[in-house]
Amino acid sequence: MSQTVIVLKEDCVLAAVGKEGKKPMISRVKKIPLQGQDDAFERWHQALLWLKREWNIDQVRLVLPAGMCSARVLTVPSGSGKQFSRLAKREVAERFRNEIADYTVIYEEKKAQADLCAGGVEQETLERFVEMCQKLEISVKSVTVPMEGYLRVLRQMDSYWKQTAIFLFFEEGSMTSLLCQNGRYLYSSRSRLFSEAGTLDFGTEIVRSISGILQFYSGTKREQPITNVYYAGCPESDFEVSNEGIEALKLHVFPMEPDLQSAMPGREADVDWLDCIGALMRRNKKEKRIDLLSANEAWNKKEGKSQGIVKHLLWPALMLALCLLAAGVVGVMNLLVSRSMHEKERWLESSDIQEKYAYVQALDAELLRLRGALTSVEQMEQNLMTYPEFSSRVLQQIQAVGGGQMRLLVTDFDAASGVLIFDASNREIIDVPSYILQLQETGLFEAVNYTGYALEEEWYTLSLSCVMKGNHAAQTEMLGGTQ
Repeated sequence: MSQTVIVLKEDCVLAAVGKEGKKPMISRVKKIPLQGQDDAFERWHQALLWLKREWNIDQVRLVLPAGMCSARVLTVPSGSGKQFSRLAKREVAERFRNEIADYTVIYEEKKAQADLCAGGVEQETLERFVEMCQKLEISVKSVTVPMEGYLRVLRQMDSYWKQTAIFLFFEEGSMTSLLCQNGRYLYSSRSRLFSEAGTLDFGTEIVRSISGILQFYSGTKREQPITNVYYAGCPESDFEVSNEGIEALKLHVFPMEPDLQSAMPGREADVDWLDCIGALMRRNKKEKRIDLLSANEAWNKKEGKSQGIVKHLLWPALMLALCLLAAGVVGVMNLLVSRSMHEKERWLESSDIQEKYAYVQALDAELLRLRGALTSVEQMEQNLMTYPEFSSRVLQQIQAVGGGQMRLLVTDFDAASGVLIFDASNREIIDVPSYILQLQETGLFEAVNYTGYALEEEWYTLSLSCVMKGNHAAQTEMLGGTQ
């Protein structure tokens, strides 16, 4: 039976129809560029509307945009499905407040350990995607994340998977990096690319990301070196600006040329449809795959209840409608014979009463407006009290972590989200895990993530993206005042 896969990306929508399997048989593909500069959901809606008009779409496996979901790979002891589900939810809980999580097994040694790919998404975000499809009468059967497809594709290609290599998957404005060694996943990251493709700055961003992976790998103290870098989703003419920098790191660079032996329509190349192929890959029908839709218990209960009511209460609802109609007729007859009601109506319609009524309505409207304005001011004050604080005192605390030899360069700070981005530079090699741990121990940050590591002009530079803690004192004071 054919399955439709729809992949939502930042710049386009990919759609494919094919049969699931270890080597999917794809019969139809379509790439729809996003138009305009409107809200992303509106642009996806327009692309899907066009696809709906062209294709007869049945049930769909939806692949979420990489920037609006989360994916982690973790090695755990072998266990049951319930244990794996709990581990997957705990793994993605750090990023989302109301997360929906599910998992798939990438690799498992019997009675030993397993590699799980855990995918997660905010519940409201997931339901917004599903409701968007429902409005277009597109039935969503399952929902997954891009990382699952990438890992399935690499597992299928032994010539790539069993190397010690870095794999780069590009889409508009971002890059997903994977590090594998001898058939085992080791590391992954996702980076925003702020430079125009093909420029020198674009190449520098890629080299910096790879340098960070090398730094991570050197910390694992593994004997087998990383030898190759493979990339997909970026034209060779754009990527070549990074070749010299990558080769300076003693790595070889190759465009990915997968031979998945998947039937593709026309002259389409596998490498251009890896997201769709990965979503259709399945070793057997019993294999557990990521499905965030079925993992969303609240949505399933809501859908189940609404379908059950429609199915079981259709006849009682019809009878109730007939009874209400009869009651309405009786009510109209009573109104027609009630003289007292007519007298009240005439009184209400008098010009004097109408003027007084209009005056009271205007006063009520003005009162509501003033209350709304006061509420907005109070809310703004509360928000400002709880925004994370970034001052010279905070900067001095961060500077103290690295000592006097460390240089700091703050590149961005968002007060609303608390995200602080800065570079830490030193002429000596920076011990990344130790430095990150010291930053965490300051108590200033909710999360500390490094986004790159580079050596330029004898300075080692570590790029970090940190989430600062909010003003908990102000939050506590506000909560105490409302009790």
